[in-house]
Amino acid sequence: MNQPCHPAELDPELTEQRLNELARYMLDVFSRAIAETNHPLDDTYTQGSRSWAWLRNSLLREGESRFPWLRIVHRGNDIQFSIGNAIFRFFCDDPERPKKYFATALTEAESMTTNLTLFDEDFMGHAGLWRFFVRKAMNDEDEHSLFCINYKFGSRDVNAKWQYNASVNTFMSTTADIPEAAKLPDHVLVPRPNAAEAGENDETIEGNNGSV
Repeated sequence: MNQPCHPAELDPELTEQRLNELARYMLDVFSRAIAETNHPLDDTYTQGSRSWAWLRNSLLREGESRFPWLRIVHRGNDIQFSIGNAIFRFFCDDPERPKKYFATALTEAESMTTNLTLFDEDFMGHAGLWRFFVRKAMNDEDEHSLFCINYKFGSRDVNAKWQYNASVNTFMSTTADIPEAAKLPDHVLVPRPNAAEAGENDETIEGNNGSV
């Protein structure tokens, strides 16, 4: 089985910088939602409901203004947004073992926005289903994670896969002032003295009197 490729190989609009910007934003919203749901009576259901709602509402409210390359294409509960030609849904789920049925299935709303159904002739040649997954941390020492996945239609086989890595620094601006390089003084080259005259010996190193 072929290894999944980077999403940009299927759609050049899905650049590393864009994926990182959106991932940081979604993980920040998700983390704040989980932190707000810490009452003793809360459980995984209330945490999941709140975090999903915060992500949906934040994307509806400021997704297009914050990210000029993102467009909301369906504003229902099964919100869809596009980056380039790729139309996404997001899930708070585990991409390795998704529990939600429509994580790997085409919804009726997606059929309308993509103009594609399971019975179309070009179905098998289509890029597949685009998904963002936000996976909750397993414990306090773990971190929430985000994945961008492209599934083959009608299966859980993966065409493309990308995971956000917080330790990778990305270039965020092309307008930052770059200081001019300092001009160094010209280096004067002089003949190297004869080793015997200088008292050098290839086999003996004189002490440094304790200095470094």
